[in-house]
Amino acid sequence: MKNAVAHWFGEDFDKLNPLLRRLHTQGGRLYGKVDITFGTGISGLIGRRIAGKLGIPSQAGKVPFSVEIRHSLETLFWSRTFANGHTMTSEFQPVKTFRQGGYWIESSGPVNIQLGVSIEGGNWQWLQQSVSIFQLPIPTILMPKVSAGKAIIDALYQFEVKMALPVLGFAFGYSGKLLEYAEQA
Repeated sequence: MKNAVAHWFGEDFDKLNPLLRRLHTQGGRLYGKVDITFGTGISGLIGRRIAGKLGIPSQAGKVPFSVEIRHSLETLFWSRTFANGHTMTSEFQPVKTFRQGGYWIESSGPVNIQLGVSIEGGNWQWLQQSVSIFQLPIPTILMPKVSAGKAIIDALYQFEVKMALPVLGFAFGYSGKLLEYAEQA
């Protein structure tokens, strides 16, 4: 079935790990525990505040987590649920295609992040290009740096998300290894 992800990658879709291809063809729900970490000093205080605004628990440690990934012909949807029951949903809109130097725009509330993609060893790495809030671009010098990626290691979905602030450094991040929910018989 063609969807936004398969169409955007085109013939390069086959370079992704087979488990990532299946997830981005059929959709799915992953679960496990994530390890939430925060920076020290001012960057950690700001990181806890930002995490709280996003519905991410503001205490460091391992917490239950699930993510549902689904698609339409035009959009990729991720709904992440943390231990506190808050669900953070993002919509990803493709622009151009992978071969055309395209990118995705992740929208979560008033925040839009423009993300390129790198395929490394069959894994998917997001490459932040720009950030805007309420459609106002954040100047590069003030822009938080978000790094994120997903990989298949030992048949588990492993991912990591980190945010660093200009000058202050690492603010917060979360990472984990996730299993796919089994299909209902």
